Amino acid sequence: MPRITNWRRESRSPTLAYRNTEIDARAVLHRAPDSYRYKWRGAILVDGYPVWSRGYETKDATSFRDELRERPPPDLTCPECPNEDVRVGEKAADGAKVQRWYDCPDCGYEAPSHIVYGAER
Repeated sequence: MPRITNWRRESRSPTLAYRNTEIDARAVLHRAPDSYRYKWRGAILVDGYPVWSRGYETKDATSFRDELRERPPPDLTCPECPNEDVRVGEKAADGAKVQRWYDCPDCGYEAPSHIVYGAER
């Protein structure tokens, strides 16, 4: 099987973790809480901000590595202006769900993450 371009493995057990060699992004396949529908969760984080996430029934490392191989390099840039310095954080809670936000200090653009943390049932 070919190597994953620009991703270096950091750990194998109990979580499978990779670090992108070009940007400071992490990819992690970890055990999800018992309240979640899927037992394993794969996520790609840029500066702690989740840009992709998917649930797995088992610790399917092959599918996770294939996803890293096929996806373009993750980045956090403002879609409205050429600014690459976006702020991340600011959690917003809606009932039992928590969502991460990022905003651009130059043009004022802000957006929530596409991933909502909470019970997935």
